Amino acid sequence: LNVNLLGPKRVSEAILPLIDPAAGRIVNVSSGAASMWLRSQSAETKELFTSRSATWEQLAAAVEELAPAASMGGYGLSKAALTAYTLQQAAAHPNLTITSLSPGYIKTAMTAGSGARLTPEQGTVSMMRCLFGEVTSGYYYGSDALRSPMTVTRDPGTPEYGGEENPDAATYNR
Repeated sequence: LNVNLLGPKRVSEAILPLIDPAAGRIVNVSSGAASMWLRSQSAETKELFTSRSATWEQLAAAVEELAPAASMGGYGLSKAALTAYTLQQAAAHPNLTITSLSPGYIKTAMTAGSGARLTPEQGTVSMMRCLFGEVTSGYYYGSDALRSPMTVTRDPGTPEYGGEENPDAATYNR
């Protein structure tokens, strides 16, 4: 949580005065593990983690409460919280473009033998779009650079998320 949530929050807050207020961007690197974690949570938790009106205090309290039981050492929780924080940033700074993304499951020395399929170069697709392309502030983008839901996972090659309140997992998974 300190690295995946609080670190980006601290850096964002420190650099905000240096960002061009007319054309600046903040891109938070989340993970598909965020929606993998969130999809199995209560309706109340899903609502909090996808709300533009939630406060940092509400999110921090929920993270503190959920962390002890979070799977994968809290990785999915931390990335879901980072994506929720992205929504808060976008609401607080409407002149900036603030997004979060999943680079995908990248083949690296750390992921060797675990089924990762994307090269590091392929892992930059969503980053490049969020940094330089046309995107909507507050949205979460999948590894194929298409908008993705937070409450269900979305596989590359499936339709772009349309913003529906209760997305059907069958639509976004192969």
